[in-house]
Amino acid sequence: MFTNLFLLLEMRTNSMNKYELREKLTTLSPTEQACKTNVNISGEYDFPYFNYVLDSQNRQIYTYTFERHLQKSLKRTPHIARYLEKLPLLIFKHARFSFTPFHVHDFVEMTYVYKGTINMIINDHQVTLQQGYVCILDTDVSHKILDTSEDDILINFLMNKKYFSNKMLSRLGSNNIISRFAVESISETHDHNQYIIFNTNNSELLMDAVEGLLSNYFDSTYYSVDTIDAYMIIIFSELIKAHQNEKSIEYQKSNHMYIIDILQYIENNYSTCTLESLANKFGYNPSYLSRYIKKSTGQTFIELIQELRLNQACFMLKNSTVSIEYIIQTVGYKNVAFFYKKFNALFGMSPKEYRDS
Repeated sequence: MFTNLFLLLEMRTNSMNKYELREKLTTLSPTEQACKTNVNISGEYDFPYFNYVLDSQNRQIYTYTFERHLQKSLKRTPHIARYLEKLPLLIFKHARFSFTPFHVHDFVEMTYVYKGTINMIINDHQVTLQQGYVCILDTDVSHKILDTSEDDILINFLMNKKYFSNKMLSRLGSNNIISRFAVESISETHDHNQYIIFNTNNSELLMDAVEGLLSNYFDSTYYSVDTIDAYMIIIFSELIKAHQNEKSIEYQKSNHMYIIDILQYIENNYSTCTLESLANKFGYNPSYLSRYIKKSTGQTFIELIQELRLNQACFMLKNSTVSIEYIIQTVGYKNVAFFYKKFNALFGMSPKEYRDS
């Protein structure tokens, strides 16, 4: 399927070579130099000009739009304007030292760590992306990039939903993580809080594809929409391979899928599970996770735990002869009086009466 596409990596053209590209990426731009001396500058984003809402923690969450990024790119690179308007894909280097507020997009974003280490907060979960890692974010994922240094180079791929056309999806195939993510990202019925982090094991082929893509993208003489698309297919194919090799380290699914994993974990660990341990397991802030569980199930975390523990206690009372004290300890209660109080409130009788009934 990808045979002809991989031939692109062996093509010899007069476009920007790798050494020129690497020099371009590593040299501080005027924007980066300004950000380095003024930590309040936001580089590419001009976030004060975007709309924002306040979240439950009273933080400003900005909405970055593809159209505004496009207009800025048209001014910055007028020599490829005729191509940018045809291709719903924008690519640029994240401005190092730039302040980035919490934000969401109206487009799908793919970030590639070209060099160094990038720390991000995604849905209240801090993640660390090493060189070669890729993160794909859906439209409603709240996130921000933390402080970066001169050694940290991040490439951003901004994909308008139109980018995932039937033609692109057919070239990707239907039964893989990228195509499923793309289909859900353009759906009007799915939640859009999903993201995926890929550990590509610093794939040389992926690096070659990204460098080949950037060399063509930044060189107007040889800019070709078909070439850009072909390189993107190669990049996606490498991510699919990484996922199939179980190097995809994190996949946050949409809500209706992800809550099943959480409930399964609670059910398997009800006797020892705490909100803090659950939050740590799934990478959530405890307060956020508590609200998420309540919204998804109609019950609080404590109510779910109590129900599971008490139901197991009932099962053991009816199907074993072990002491009530042993049952209390086994299902996870440390306070005997509290257990009796909850048991009576739920079943209207004492544990002994329940066993004898």
